[in-house]
Amino acid sequence: MRLRMMDMIACPACSSPLDLEAYSRRGDEVIRGLLSCPSCGRDFRIEDGIPRLMPTGLSGVEQQVYGSIESYYDAYRPVMEEIYHNPRIAYMRKVEDACIRLTKPRGLVLDVGCGTGRQSLLLAELGCHVVATDISLGMLLEARRRAEKRGLRGQVEFIQASADALPFRPGVFSRAYSLFGAFNHAPRLLHGLRRLRRSLKKGGLFLLSVLNRYQLTWWIEAMLKRRKKQLMRALLGKPYYFTMKLGRKRRKLWTRLLSAPELKRYLKQAGFKNIRIGCILLFLKPKFSYEPSLELRGLEASLASLEERLRWLPPFSWLGAYIIALAERA
Repeated sequence: MRLRMMDMIACPACSSPLDLEAYSRRGDEVIRGLLSCPSCGRDFRIEDGIPRLMPTGLSGVEQQVYGSIESYYDAYRPVMEEIYHNPRIAYMRKVEDACIRLTKPRGLVLDVGCGTGRQSLLLAELGCHVVATDISLGMLLEARRRAEKRGLRGQVEFIQASADALPFRPGVFSRAYSLFGAFNHAPRLLHGLRRLRRSLKKGGLFLLSVLNRYQLTWWIEAMLKRRKKQLMRALLGKPYYFTMKLGRKRRKLWTRLLSAPELKRYLKQAGFKNIRIGCILLFLKPKFSYEPSLELRGLEASLASLEERLRWLPPFSWLGAYIIALAERA
């Protein structure tokens, strides 16, 4: 963590400025140290150059929820690139990149749920200084390795933090991004969106995407196959644990799907305006398995072309596998 970050970060519990005690430094970078909050008395470690600004003082149930999210993504990291290597995810990434460029990113920007750093590195290549957060330390270490490999390490800072307890002072960032569903795994969603809005400068833009509760392809398939329990769960909109085998273990991930009206309502309540809702993968189902080619062909390419014309038009904009939203800080 570079010393300049002390002007930006705050306590994830009470949002107060933090004090720093550096145990080990390399130039202006703190390798090991302790961040202390004089207001609430909480301490946060800096290890291997990464501040661990995670929520503290959690109940047993809350620890289980956050622990499931962190351990799931730590275990997910080694297989991520392989299962994302297919035409549908590649198409989704192209859409996300185009939407990022629409925001005209500049200055200091925030990437929430950065994963292995794809969007963070794109933003750095576009000339931005990036603060990248993720709940998974494994993801952050991989993202940092990639930044170093591409000569972008000086433009990206990495912080371990949860999307719903962002540790930043008011009015720090000109833009914020959270792509590929980080806020589907934020138990205190509204609180998190309010924290994010507070960290933006007035007029700052926020681009996010989340898994949609009303995915056209999923609903058609679920009704045809009469998946009654899954349909009822989706209708009720309650959080649930998604389970996936990663390595030798089955991992659980706390998840809440969001509809377009719900997401828009949350963003308004958090203090955003000029909210624009679109969709990604409207007629195509996301696929999480390796394919050698990254190009859509035949009918799938035609369906993607049709999606391009319908992306921001209701009701189609409400029916993709992912909802993408662009909002402005009021």
